Amino acid sequence: MHSNRTMAGNKFYQILFLVAGLFLLTNCKQQLYKSGSAEFLTVSEEIAPDPFLDDFIQSYKTALEVEMNKIIGETDEAIIKSGPGETALGNLVADFQKEFAEQKLGQVIDISIINNGGLRNNLPKGPITLGNIYELSPFDNYLHILELNAEDVRALASFAVNRRILGIAGMSILAKDGEIIDIKVGNKALVEEKNYTLAVNDYLANGGDGMELLTQLPRLEETNILLRELLIDRIKHKTDLGQKITAKVEGRQKLD
Repeated sequence: MHSNRTMAGNKFYQILFLVAGLFLLTNCKQQLYKSGSAEFLTVSEEIAPDPFLDDFIQSYKTALEVEMNKIIGETDEAIIKSGPGETALGNLVADFQKEFAEQKLGQVIDISIINNGGLRNNLPKGPITLGNIYELSPFDNYLHILELNAEDVRALASFAVNRRILGIAGMSILAKDGEIIDIKVGNKALVEEKNYTLAVNDYLANGGDGMELLTQLPRLEETNILLRELLIDRIKHKTDLGQKITAKVEGRQKLD
């Protein structure tokens, strides 16, 4: 009996100390109260613009318009992306990507690809402005260089045949009813033991547009060069040489 009374007493004091501790904690801590106010403002054309902010924004807008209206090249006819698979614009961008990588990175590029969906506008007939390129390539897509073996090249060609969303330079494909008949890289048949280089943007390299087949390929270079930057560079280069920007569908992808 003495043992049971002792245990009961201990339990009583444990509860008492716990209650006392909770009392001290709740009465010593700083009390926090909600406060705040809000006002609903209706925004419409009836609200006059703030003169200070309007002047501030207008100065940047004017400077931006001057920059975007700078002419960097010229075409004889519009270069467009129309229809599935090979397009004039897709060919041009893939060519420029290949050419830029070879000249600026010192890489021999066997194949260059671009997703047609990433090209958001056509190039107009006549002057090409800086703004035209920003409209064509508004996304921050960076140039990557990957390595492929012969089997990877065949997988890439099969993707092109079945999805019909790529612009391609350096590789030609002949297919019938979805079946590949012939693939050539640099106008030559595939060499089984050879490794090939691929210029591509980071969006596709990381599996965008269903291109998971690229995600496991070795990365030779991952640059911070934007697609629009390399396009501007190539167009200015051609212009400096006195050349107009031209492109057409050439039969690089014969998919029917």
